[in-house]
Amino acid sequence: MKYKITSLDMTRLEGKSFFQLLSDSLEAVNAFTKANKTELVYISKASRMELLLEKFQASLHNVRAGKFTENMEKADRERDDALVTLLSFIKAFSRVKVPAIQTAYEELNPLFKQYKGITTSSYEKETESINHLLKQLAQSNYQASIQTLNLTEHIGTLKTAQAKFEKVYKERLAEQAGKTPSQAKALRVELTELYEFLVDFTAINAYAYPDKAYFASLRDQLNAIRSRYQKRKPAKKVKEEVAESN
Repeated sequence: MKYKITSLDMTRLEGKSFFQLLSDSLEAVNAFTKANKTELVYISKASRMELLLEKFQASLHNVRAGKFTENMEKADRERDDALVTLLSFIKAFSRVKVPAIQTAYEELNPLFKQYKGITTSSYEKETESINHLLKQLAQSNYQASIQTLNLTEHIGTLKTAQAKFEKVYKERLAEQAGKTPSQAKALRVELTELYEFLVDFTAINAYAYPDKAYFASLRDQLNAIRSRYQKRKPAKKVKEEVAESN
């Protein structure tokens, strides 16, 4: 790879592993900023990450206190998988030239395009979006196309997964007495963006300024940390990135 970034699917890390990955990486970045005080971008991003990590750690402690949280995270991953599978099936029909299939694809694709990327939204926003999608798919004018593309079973799987999540979510809310469980997910999204920015920024600088060896050194440290978490596998398959629709 051009920028020599070790690949890592962060969506496959459970909360504790995610926190530890970022904590280890932040430690490396903080050591870097102490030695390179003029690198203000790192100082700013690291400061923000440290604050968010403290909040994320606190949310993890709250999460572990309840028996329903693990079930909620699992249910969220399952509905994400169901949605990704459904969207992937739609994508697969984009190149089929059979007239009936083309017609069905052209009718359904604009609808599904509206829901691209919702798996990274908050629990509440994703729930609202999936419910709206299911309501749309239940309309009579889509039934022929759904049958043509053999999507009935996949839509049923998504409906079942969504109902399961909503049930567990309500149980979690009752257990946590009004605290919003989407806080941890929102923090994770922002932390992921910060972390990926630092990794990419470091790799690009290491490539652009080969004379500044400290960038390459930090890149290698971050890669070494990422490598440790490559081998960690979740108990159950988690979300994959939704393929972009045409």
